[in-house]
This record gives sequence, structure tokens and C-alpha cells, in this order.
Amino acid sequence: MKFLLPLLGLCVLTTAAQAQDKSEAPSAGKVASSTKYARGTGLESGNTGFGVKGGFTLANLYGDGADVFANRNSLKTYHAGVYGQFGFTNFSSLQVELLYSRKGYLSDLNGGQVNNRFDYVSLPVLYVANLTSTISLHVGPQVSLLTNASVDGNDYALKDNGFRSVDYGGVVGAEARIGPGRVGIRYDVSLGRVYDDGTRVNITKPSGPLLNNTNIRNQAFQVYVGIGFRR
Repeated sequence: MKFLLPLLGLCVLTTAAQAQDKSEAPSAGKVASSTKYARGTGLESGNTGFGVKGGFTLANLYGDGADVFANRNSLKTYHAGVYGQFGFTNFSSLQVELLYSRKGYLSDLNGGQVNNRFDYVSLPVLYVANLTSTISLHVGPQVSLLTNASVDGNDYALKDNGFRSVDYGGVVGAEARIGPGRVGIRYDVSLGRVYDDGTRVNITKPSGPLLNNTNIRNQAFQVYVGIGFRR
């Protein structure tokens, strides 16, 4: 979480430095850039709008105790959802998203590697700073609700098997906008624990590791594309 604070500071400084600039109305017949909007239209910012997005996720675990899993590897998966963006100025905005986000990891079980998969509904609330007319920096908190957990394709009751149903953390990333299209990269890091203490992981195998005094958390690198509609 420490690395999020300097980045947020950078966003605020960038916004303050550029806030004195004058915005120009888009030329007739041309598509406005992501940082320019027409005066007198009733819109506070050209950043205001909504859209859909989705892409690739490379998920894994980190933290004290994560090495208890034999031959742990990253899980290649996906995320998708919708967003709404609310402009303060033509440089600064708030973006709220609602995502289906699959996380987890791969680990050895019964002589082979299997998926340990966690399905979340996530709500990131992000400050967006436009560093240029097409490039923006995103940073902010996120809360997630675990809706399903599976090991080797078998679904399990969350509470009865030691999975924590609420996760929280932070998101930092960058995005490029070209017309209505968006392409972005993001690091999603959790601060909440995945498992309760006393959980027997890889529950299809009774001799799996027993977790005590661990701080195992999710992390994910994401690449996404989207399409947005401005007001």
C-alpha cells in the first residue's frame, strides 16, 4: 500500500499544475480529445461517461506463508465489467467500476498441477489523472466479494472451508485512449487474507497444508481493452 501514496501524490500535483490551462472547444466535425470539451455545454468535463471493459489476468498469491504451496505458479484467467467516469475538470476525474474478476493460483495436487480459483465481484474506486491528451494514470482502493471458490474444478462452501468472503486492497495502472477505445495495464494487490487460520488447503487431499498465522493475499497483473461513451 505504501507505493500507492506517492503515485496518488503525483496525480494530485499533475492536476494542480495543469488546472490553470484553458480548455478549447472541439472543432466542428472532429472528435474531441480526452482532455478537451466544449464550453457552455453543461458538462463539467470531457472525461464524464461510461463503458465496458475486459481482458487478461495473471493471478497469484503473495505474503508470509504463500510458499507452503508446492510448486505454486500463476493462474492465467480473465476479468470483465462496466465503469462510470465522473469528471471534475478536463484533467481530473473519478472512475467507479463493477467487475467480475477471477483470481487464484496453480499448485501441485495428487501428482499434477490444478487450479485454485477464486471468483470475485470487485468495486474499484479510482482517481484518474490525464497526463496527456491520451494517457492517464489510475490509482485507488478496491473492495471485493468472493462469490465462488474451487479446487481442481470442485466448488466448495466458502465459510465452511475457511475462505474469507470479503477482500480489500488497491489498484494502480495506466491507460491509453484513442477515440472511444481504451487499452490499459493494471496491478491489483490485496491487503485482506484469502484464508482463515486453521484452514486445510487443497481440501480434496486431506494431507494438504494446514494454515496457521499466515498472511496469504491475492495479487494480479491485468491487461484490458474497453470501449467508452462520453456524455
